[in-house]
Amino acid sequence: MMEINKSESGNNLRTWLPIFFETLVLFFIFCVFGGTPIPDVNEPYYIGKAIHFWNPEWVAGDIFLDTKDSHLTFYFLFGWLSFFFSPYWMAVLGRSLTWFLLALAWRRLCFTLLRVRWSSIPAGLAMAYFVSEFNMAGEWIIGGVEGKSFAFPFVLFGLAELVRGRWGRVWLFLGAASAFHVLVGGWSVIAVIIVHLFCRRKPDYHFMILGGLIALPGVIPCLLLDYGTVGDIVHESHRIYVFERLSHHLVPYVFTWTRVLRFLLLVILWIFCCRFVPHGSSSQRRFDFFVWGTLIISLIGFILAYVLRADESISAIVLRFYWFRMSDVAVPMGIAIGSMFRLLRLVNQLRRNPPSLPTFRDVIIVTISSVVVFMVAGYFLFGGLMFSWATVPDVVIAWCITVLLCRLVLYIVCKFRRDCEMLSSGKLKVWFVIIYSVILIYAPFKFFTELADSRTRFTFPKSESKKIIQAYRWREACNWIANTANTPKSANFFIPYDSVTFKWYANRSNVAVWKEVPQDAKSLIQWAISIDELFGEVDDSGQGKRLLINRISKKPFSQMLLKKSPKEMQRLQEKYSFDYILAPTNPNLSKRFGFKIIYKNSEYCVYEVNRSR
Repeated sequence: MMEINKSESGNNLRTWLPIFFETLVLFFIFCVFGGTPIPDVNEPYYIGKAIHFWNPEWVAGDIFLDTKDSHLTFYFLFGWLSFFFSPYWMAVLGRSLTWFLLALAWRRLCFTLLRVRWSSIPAGLAMAYFVSEFNMAGEWIIGGVEGKSFAFPFVLFGLAELVRGRWGRVWLFLGAASAFHVLVGGWSVIAVIIVHLFCRRKPDYHFMILGGLIALPGVIPCLLLDYGTVGDIVHESHRIYVFERLSHHLVPYVFTWTRVLRFLLLVILWIFCCRFVPHGSSSQRRFDFFVWGTLIISLIGFILAYVLRADESISAIVLRFYWFRMSDVAVPMGIAIGSMFRLLRLVNQLRRNPPSLPTFRDVIIVTISSVVVFMVAGYFLFGGLMFSWATVPDVVIAWCITVLLCRLVLYIVCKFRRDCEMLSSGKLKVWFVIIYSVILIYAPFKFFTELADSRTRFTFPKSESKKIIQAYRWREACNWIANTANTPKSANFFIPYDSVTFKWYANRSNVAVWKEVPQDAKSLIQWAISIDELFGEVDDSGQGKRLLINRISKKPFSQMLLKKSPKEMQRLQEKYSFDYILAPTNPNLSKRFGFKIIYKNSEYCVYEVNRSR
């Protein structure tokens, strides 16, 4: 059994060395979970804006980079690294720093609640797994470099102070989190206020005000984004942002049903198996209430989404605040720490009163029962009764239901069959130890080993093509463009709408693409118009105006260009002032528009646009 420590006071090497190695193991776990190839899908966006903030000459004149900045603290504190490092090494340093801070914060939170060294490691593995596989709205805590990557460690530091009862420090840490990401910090503040209500404690307004002052660098830029903009423009920008661009994060009735079901099962698993008991210590109750607070926020978001569904303009104003962000992270944290708490308590009880071990017959019965439940849950219930056999059964859902049902069966037998030899008090605790070990270790570690294996294989970033040859050739074309002997730094490019890494490799400006959505209302409206004009197709359905994502041509970029007339292409050239086109190789483009090919590889061509034609 791990050594139980009541405190970590002291400055000697024997005290700090285990802390350092425990943090280092957590850092390694987070490296595996977040170590996708650079750049991740959001890194060109945020690192590009950070570089441009400090060095406006980097990709000067780019429409997106010149839009208003909302994550000012992140850009100010991180962007100066561009004077010393390339974007790639900025991502490496940023990821390492955020993951190490997260490891420190998670270890501190776990020790504060569990009081057992090394317990943060299995709990951290479980937390990372549940956030990755059970999120409902696509939220993550371990990933690429952006504002919320720095905000979440401060939230965890704040929670550690919350469970210690140091309420004043909580507001300072949450203020720092809000400075980096106003929504991550802001929703955490509201959840802590809910903790105040549950605990019937009067808030410390002096520290709340000080935390608010710390948060101002994150709050003020967001408040000024739409300052002086006409209300109609603001409302339309909110509608586009919520329903056309980010509905997969913001609108609950468009979420994938499997993700919603996974999350609901995780909530039930937390309540039924891992929630701290009401008569537990005050620190346990405060952490428990924080998780409840995030769930209350999500529930309010669900209710508002459905109540306001008939009016998109009002609904967009409400839903744009990411109501489901914190619960996607808090519930996995609750189930990881809660399972560890239950497991440690059971192990301590078994150490004091060792039971007779289960017989081989008992093990066989429970094993067969669990396998049968798993098969029924995964392949019969979700494959035959509720959905057609064409639906691929979700193994994660089946696994979660199996754990729940096994826990429920043991609970019922414990209540009504106390004389059952197979489930005597001591043996019952052994079965519960197995269940909590499965929650904490089996599924998370299995996923971790598969993920670690994939990290050893050479892959391209998620932001690039899944076809290796296309990804190679895309980089070759961008590197050729980056050479000033081939294209001037002031060159502007028309590129495929789903391109993410063009600026990252080519260091040149481009017209609108899908990923680079501005934050202020005026720029957002112009972005939507540009996407529609550059990549849209005529609606022949006769059903009126469709969503923006549905208006984008599904044809390959070269074929989409060929659908445009020379007159329309000339109009787009004049309006958006692009000098070159980077597109998949297609000989018909030169023939149709008279473009000159100045670079060509097996997959991509760079066409020089003659605007005087």
